[in-house]
Amino acid sequence: MSNTSIDGASDGPGTPGTAGTAAGAGGRGTDAGTSTGSGTGTTASRSGRLTALLPNLGLAGSRSARLHTPKPPGSRPRFTARDLLRYRTGVFVGIVGSILIAVGGLGAGALPVVGNSLWAIPGVGFLARMLHTTTVTVFVGIALLVLGWLMLWRFCLPARVGSSPVLPMRAIQRTFVLWVLPLVVTAPMFTQDIYSYLAQGSIAAQGMDPYSGGPVDLLGVDDDLARSVPYEWSHSPAPYGPVAVGVAALISLVTGDAIGPAVVLHRLVSILAVAAAAWAITQLARRCSVRYQAALWLGILNPLVLLHLVAGVHNEALMMGLLLCGVELGLRATDPGRNAGHRWAFTGAAITLICCAGMVKVTAFLALGFVGVAVARMLGGRFRDLLLATALFTAGAIAVVSAVSLGTGLGFGWILVQGGATEIISWMSLTTDVGLLTAGTAQFLGLGDHTAAALSIARTLGLLVGAFWVVRMLWASFRGRIYPVGGLGVATFMLVVFFPVVHPWYVLWAVMPLAAWANQRLFRLAVVAYSVVLSFFILPRGLNLPPATVTMMYLMSAAIALTLIGVGWLLYRRRLTTGYTRQP
Repeated sequence: MSNTSIDGASDGPGTPGTAGTAAGAGGRGTDAGTSTGSGTGTTASRSGRLTALLPNLGLAGSRSARLHTPKPPGSRPRFTARDLLRYRTGVFVGIVGSILIAVGGLGAGALPVVGNSLWAIPGVGFLARMLHTTTVTVFVGIALLVLGWLMLWRFCLPARVGSSPVLPMRAIQRTFVLWVLPLVVTAPMFTQDIYSYLAQGSIAAQGMDPYSGGPVDLLGVDDDLARSVPYEWSHSPAPYGPVAVGVAALISLVTGDAIGPAVVLHRLVSILAVAAAAWAITQLARRCSVRYQAALWLGILNPLVLLHLVAGVHNEALMMGLLLCGVELGLRATDPGRNAGHRWAFTGAAITLICCAGMVKVTAFLALGFVGVAVARMLGGRFRDLLLATALFTAGAIAVVSAVSLGTGLGFGWILVQGGATEIISWMSLTTDVGLLTAGTAQFLGLGDHTAAALSIARTLGLLVGAFWVVRMLWASFRGRIYPVGGLGVATFMLVVFFPVVHPWYVLWAVMPLAAWANQRLFRLAVVAYSVVLSFFILPRGLNLPPATVTMMYLMSAAIALTLIGVGWLLYRRRLTTGYTRQP
C-alpha cells in the first residue's frame, strides 16, 4: 500500500506563530498607572472606561490562529476487510447518488426555454413532464451522495491518530472522477445562471459590449439565449470580469451558440478548474502540515462542490481554481533557498493567476493582499518591506488587469458594473435580514416603509465590518500570528457572513482555503453540518414552487431515501464477513 501518513507534522512553514495574549493588547487596565497629573489621569480614566465598553478582540489573529494546531505523525495501519468494504460501499453509494442526480436533472433541472438539445435524447421529453418525480429523484440522489461522502470520513479524517487507515491519493482521484462523470451531460442544476453566461459570451463573441446592457437589450427578445436568462438578469449588464466573459465568448465561438454543447463545455471548464483547485489544496495542505486527504475530502469531494460548482456550473469553480493555484505559487516564492530568479517568476505567476481569478469575480483580488504580506515577511518583515510589497503587487495587478481587459477587447467596463447583485433579496445574508427586520418593525410601529433605506444602511455597515476583518487578518498575517492561507480563509468567511448577497456555495470561498490549513475538529464538524444541510436547500430547477408542493417533495424524498438506506444497510451487514485483499 502506498504511503498515506501525514505529510509531516512539525511546526514548519505552514504553522502559524503562537499568538500572544498579553493583557496590554487592548490597552486595558493600564489607564492610571502611567499618568503624571490629575488632568492626564482623568483623561486616561475616561479612556479606560470607554475602552472597557468595547469588545475585547485581543491581538489580531490570536483567536483565529487556534483553528490550526500542529499534529504529531501517526502510524499507517493497513486496510482490513471491513475497512475495504466500507470504503467501496461509500464510493458505490456516491456513484448511485450521482447517477440519480444526473437522470433526475434531465427532467427537474434548469432546462432552457427554447433550443433544448436534450430533447434529442430518448426519454428526456418524458422526464421533463414529470417535475415532481424527477425532483424527488434528484433529492434521493443527493441523500446518497452525501451518505457516500460521510462514509469516507474515517478514511480521510480519522478520529484519532493512527486509528484508521487513510486513503492514498489515487483513491481520492478515482472517487472524484467516478462521482463527477455522471454529472457532465445532465442539465444545469440548482440555478439558471449558466444561461446568463451563455448570453454574455455570445454578446462578446459578436463584438458587442456585455457591460453596456443586458442580454435582452443587446441580443433581442427573440434570441434563444436571451429568452432563457432569468427575468431579473435579462436587462442587467454582465457582473463578471473579462476572464469569465472571455471564456464564455470562446465557448460561444466554438459551439455556435448551441445550448447543449455550450453547457457541456462550460461544465468541463468547471471540472478542470476544480481539479486545479485540488492540486493547489494538496500542496497547501502539505505546506501547512495538514493531512491532504482531510483537505481534499472537505474542500473537493464536498457535496456542495459537486452540486453547485460542477452540476450548477457556477463561475466560482474557475475563480477558486485560479485563486488557489496563485496562492500556492505565491507562497513558493517565499520558500527558503530559492534564488532570485525563481522568486520573481513565482511572484509574477501568482499575481497573474490571482488577478485572473479576480477578473472572474472581484472578491478573488483579496488573495493578492495575503500573498503580498507573505512576500513582505520574506523581504524582512519591516514596515518598509510591506510598503515595497504593496507597491510591487499593485503595479503587477494594474499591468495584468490592463493587459487582459484590453487583450480580450472587453475594456474596463466590468469595473463600473459591480454591485448589481445587491438588487436581489438573499435570506442567507445576515445584513439583509437585519435590514428587513428593521424595516418590518418600523412598518409595524406605523413609521412608514423604509425598506430601501434600512437595507442600504445595514448592508453598508456589514461591508464595513467585513472590511475591518479583512484588514485585521492582513495585519495578523504580516505580524506572523496566522499563516496567510488561514488569514485568507478567515477574512473571506467574515466577508461572506456580512455580504449583502449570500448563496449556499459562497461559503466555499472560505472553506476551500481553510480546508488546507484549519485542522480543528470543531471547524470540520461545522463545515460538514453546513454542507449536509445546505445540499438540500435549493430545488433542482432553481425556481420557487408552492410550499405545499415543496413539502410533499421533501417528504417523499426522505421516505424513499430512508427506505433505500435501510435496505442497503441490511445488505452491507450481510457482506461484512466478505474479505477483500486488494488495497484501494
